[in-house]
Amino acid sequence: MRELIFPSKQTGDSLLFAQSHHGHLFHRIKLVSILLIAVYPYYFYADFFLYLDVPVEAYRYGSIGIHLLSTLLSVLFLILYRLLRNQTAASRTVWPRLLVTIYTALYLFIGMLSSINSQSLTGNVDAYIIILLSAAIILPIHPKNFLVILLINHPVFLVLLSMANKDKFDLLTKQINTTGTAIIACFIVLTLYNLRKKDFINTRKLQENEIHFRKLFSVNPYPLVLSRIRDNTVVQLNAEAAHFFQIPLDSGTPADASFTYPSSAEKEEIIHELLQKDSIKNRICQLSVSPHSQKWVMINYELIIYDNETCVLAGITDITELKKAEAELARYASLDALTGALNRGHGMALLQQELDQCREQSGELVVCFVDINNLKEVNDRYGHAEGDSLINKACEVLQRNLEPEDYLFRYGGDEFVLVLHTPPDAAELIWTRIREDLLALSREPDIPFPVSVSHGFFAVGPGTDMSAAEIIEAADKEMYIEKHSYKNNTHSPSNTM
Repeated sequence: MRELIFPSKQTGDSLLFAQSHHGHLFHRIKLVSILLIAVYPYYFYADFFLYLDVPVEAYRYGSIGIHLLSTLLSVLFLILYRLLRNQTAASRTVWPRLLVTIYTALYLFIGMLSSINSQSLTGNVDAYIIILLSAAIILPIHPKNFLVILLINHPVFLVLLSMANKDKFDLLTKQINTTGTAIIACFIVLTLYNLRKKDFINTRKLQENEIHFRKLFSVNPYPLVLSRIRDNTVVQLNAEAAHFFQIPLDSGTPADASFTYPSSAEKEEIIHELLQKDSIKNRICQLSVSPHSQKWVMINYELIIYDNETCVLAGITDITELKKAEAELARYASLDALTGALNRGHGMALLQQELDQCREQSGELVVCFVDINNLKEVNDRYGHAEGDSLINKACEVLQRNLEPEDYLFRYGGDEFVLVLHTPPDAAELIWTRIREDLLALSREPDIPFPVSVSHGFFAVGPGTDMSAAEIIEAADKEMYIEKHSYKNNTHSPSNTM
């Protein structure tokens, strides 16, 4: 019996729940006791004044005793409550559980006596039914304890009722009704107790998960930001995120979480996708980390429930240096190693794009094919280092005379292609400047060989329907006409150098 009323083999969550639940019931009993004491003056007035002429004198004395007993019980409980409420050690003993169980038993016992007393005057047992249901709802103690109390209290009630009521069928009806109410009260206690226990354990697990989450959150080496969807407010951010976004970690003022999204429009798109998919992996974008600074990042967004709120967890990886390296690799992949000009592959792709735009937009441009004169002779006579120097110097002169929107690329060993966004007559003026600069370069005392080039123009207009390769081939043919003329009008390099 003692094990039923005071289960001792409770550990972990069950023990913590028992302590919490009995503390909760302890507080409820305090409120019930205060209420009973508060209404006792009315009971006193009724017992000593309103019931003076009651035909059954025993009812009046019974009512006086019951009301006085309930009031004294309430006062006694409040005294014990005051003694125990501030004692932490006492909350871990059997005393709260013992007092709650005893109070519930006495509450039901007094209800039973009140109902039997009413039977003697009015012939009803409504008080017992009300007390049973109110005890089950207000004081859902451990179901085993409640069952033990009923197994003692209810048979006593049935015996006393049979002694007070001599009408066989009326007695049978009341016994059936009150027994059914007692069974319902047991189910109510069982349901409420288990619901509260389940809620307590779930809440405790949630709290433990949140503690673990905070620990993992704080020790994560990458920036993490947790924000609420409801008001777009930062709930938590770790030290790495505070440093990355230059936000005070303990500012005390809720921060707007917009900095975790590339833009307002993309934020709405991301949240909409999260609500559908729960997560977004490896999104690469730029984030503003200060009013004047942006960084490339890879972000993982996760939709989670935290503190009963729908939140977004943003895990951020800084890939700015990786992006710089990627851009540098792309730049090197598109540049000629010797001259720093665009290489053939990249230049041809750009030219093809330009030609496509010309066809679509009725634009025009001039493609100039350039071949450096006498490169082989320079290599043979002065060495390949001087030959490379000749290529570089010629490239510098070509590059220097281009307009900002123009570009050139190295097509082969001594061949370059210029793409000029000008009409043919303006292209001729550009080439005149190039020729003059090459002549000036050839006169410099530290250059032991003449620097000259041959060129061929091909004008691209709205009606031109040729590929980049075909246009370069056409410009190349024009270049060979000039080169052939150059060779016929110059002496042998061995005689001139």
